[in-house]
Amino acid sequence: MKGIVPIAVSGRHSAWCIGLSEAQRQAIYADPNWQGGNYTLNAPPNQGLAVARMMAMSTYRSWDSFTSRFGREYDASEQFTIASYLQHQGQKLTERFDANTYITLTHAMDRHNVARDRTSPDLSDYEYILQSIQQPTLVVAIDSDILYPPVEQQELANLIPNAQLAWLNSTHGHDAFLIDMAVLNKLLISFRQSLDFSAS
Repeated sequence: MKGIVPIAVSGRHSAWCIGLSEAQRQAIYADPNWQGGNYTLNAPPNQGLAVARMMAMSTYRSWDSFTSRFGREYDASEQFTIASYLQHQGQKLTERFDANTYITLTHAMDRHNVARDRTSPDLSDYEYILQSIQQPTLVVAIDSDILYPPVEQQELANLIPNAQLAWLNSTHGHDAFLIDMAVLNKLLISFRQSLDFSAS
């Protein structure tokens, strides 16, 4: 038997996420090199892209994560270490990513909605689509996630008929699924074993 495992995600992008994406896009648009998206390879809007990435990185972690890792410490240049970290992450992205691609990706994410272009006879389209999912489902929520808060995973688990909710307790925020992988793997293995058991 096959199952599905949505991890730290929602069935549709929230106003919160759409607003964050728009702020990131506006940072890119404000870069003088943006040129309406018709920039040259020699003069891309790297500053705007770096700022957009800094915004995004701030939502991938949590208050506890940043506090324990950076606190109010200064680096050798007398700058807050959190500021140096975010600037480094922003610069690193400009070396491997394109601003137009970033814009396109954020728009695609904003339009994410499992019920888009689908209709239902009675319930809201969103509820109808989620309630039509028959596969066993493990919905994983991260308790410190501010980007896709647990209320969104709880909604998925409540609406999908064969769903169960599991918690990844971590101080790392949304990125916990990349950092606390050993704990996540245990949840996935346990879920997979339950599917094998029910199929036997």
